[in-house]
Amino acid sequence: MITVCIVDDQKIMSQTLELIINESEDIGCVGIFSNAESFIEQYEELRPDVTLMDIDLPGMSGIEAIFNIKSGYPRAKFLVLTIFNDDEKVFNALKAGAGGYLLKKHSFDLLLENIKELYFGGAPMSPEIAKKLIGYFQRDNGRMQLNNLTDKEKKVLELIVEGYLYKEIAGNLGVTIDAIKKHAHNIYEKLHVRTRSEAIRKYLSGN
Repeated sequence: MITVCIVDDQKIMSQTLELIINESEDIGCVGIFSNAESFIEQYEELRPDVTLMDIDLPGMSGIEAIFNIKSGYPRAKFLVLTIFNDDEKVFNALKAGAGGYLLKKHSFDLLLENIKELYFGGAPMSPEIAKKLIGYFQRDNGRMQLNNLTDKEKKVLELIVEGYLYKEIAGNLGVTIDAIKKHAHNIYEKLHVRTRSEAIRKYLSGN
C-alpha cells in the first residue's frame, strides 16, 4: 500500500483528492492537512510515501514545507498540485525537493498513475510545466556553449548575428578572411551547429 498525505487549504480539493485515492486498492490516504505547520508536526509519525502539496498555503508556504521536510528526510517524496505555473514557483519547488509538479486542472484524471510514477522513481509533470523545463535547460545549455567561446570568437559571432559578411568582419577586426573563417569554424564546432542561421538562433536563444 502506497500511503499518501494531502496538504491543501481548500477543503473541497482535499476531499476530491481523498475520494480518488481511496478508490484505489493499492494507494491510501493517511492524513489531510490545511496548513504546512500541522503537517510538519505529524510527519514523523505518519511518514507518508508520497505527499500531495499545494504551494499557496496560509502561513508557511508549500515550498518552504518541502524544503523543511527534505532537510531531515531526504527520501521524502512530494508531488506539487497547484494553480501556479510561473517559472519562479516551478523552479523553487523543484529546487526545494519536489519530485513532480502538476497543475490542478491536470491533476484528477491521472492522479493515481502520477502518484505511482513518483513513488517508483518517476517525475510526473503537467505538459506545460515539462515544456518550461525543457526550454529552460535548452537556454541554459545554449548559455554554457556560448561561454566556451573565446572573446575573439564571441566578437566574430556578434558580427555574424548583426549580418556582416566574413570580408566585412575581417576588415572590422583588422585580420584576414582566412582568420575569420577559422574563427567561424571553431564557433560552429563549439555551438554544435552547421550553418550561419543555426549559429544565430543558438546565440539568440542563449542570451
